[in-house]
Amino acid sequence: MTKSPLPALDRRALFRGVGAAGLLTAGGLIVPTSAHALSTSGVQKSLWGLYYYSGAIDGRLGAMSIAAIRSFQADRALVVDGNAGSITQAELVKVVKAVQKALGLVVDGDYGSVTVAAVKKYQSSKGLVADGRSGALTMSKLGVRRVVGTSSSSGKLVVIDQMDTGHFSAENCGPTAAVIALVAVGKTPSGYRASVTGNAKVVQNMRVSCGLSPAGQPTKKSVSYVGSDLTDLARGIKANKGSGSQVTFAAAVDAAAAGKTTILHVNHGKLLGISGANYGHYVVAKGKDSSGRILVSDPGRAKSIGIKGYSRAALLKALQKDRGLIVG
Repeated sequence: MTKSPLPALDRRALFRGVGAAGLLTAGGLIVPTSAHALSTSGVQKSLWGLYYYSGAIDGRLGAMSIAAIRSFQADRALVVDGNAGSITQAELVKVVKAVQKALGLVVDGDYGSVTVAAVKKYQSSKGLVADGRSGALTMSKLGVRRVVGTSSSSGKLVVIDQMDTGHFSAENCGPTAAVIALVAVGKTPSGYRASVTGNAKVVQNMRVSCGLSPAGQPTKKSVSYVGSDLTDLARGIKANKGSGSQVTFAAAVDAAAAGKTTILHVNHGKLLGISGANYGHYVVAKGKDSSGRILVSDPGRAKSIGIKGYSRAALLKALQKDRGLIVG
């Protein structure tokens, strides 16, 4: 949330409310594009087998399926956008094949009944719950790598949920965006975890670096306004060995399209297409997706949207104030 005068209403509901429209825009369609392409049911089956998804294998890309896709993408250091495109599908097949190879099965990438039965037999031999699903413990016993190392996130656009950042979480979009931006430029703050949640301490430390909370007193505020200003974020980024240059909103959007890391000051309601959600918000933009849309990490919708591509025109329409920050 961006700077606004006190007193202010509690806006947690605005950040937490996902809505059906958000889920639909986050999910998109699964379109087979390769020889190993999976149907939606195939994606669900693989995610079920790898213990990311526990819903019905019904071929419907609902909220549970999207959340499972995001969790898998985060573990495999992919773009966390909830879309099971060709890259995500290839990674799913790769992991399933690794499980099958470790069990001595025919390696075909299909987590079908044969694989389920073999996993159950293996789990029973190791004293594990014999459910046929290759969760973290089963994969560890098999010697199959489930999570890509955290260092792989450095230099990439990542997702952090501001609503999991502790004190002042509803207004922590600024310091959360600053942490995301530093990771994206390869200057990862100490203590950062490559996870959507679990970064409360890092963001609280960023609040202190930005001058928003006194050192050692995260429950208090150093400022008389709600949220943060770009000058605060630039201060925090500089304290963490980064740099921040304020530019116009359009210049920041164009810099993001060119591959630079930028923090954009947007009207969150206009960005999401939610009527009445008229408040300032910070997001981080960097690079483009395969369709040429500019990629944006939204800390206020980390769990429901994560990283999403927007056209230049859509971003310009979401301008809150004519300001942006190029981070280096």
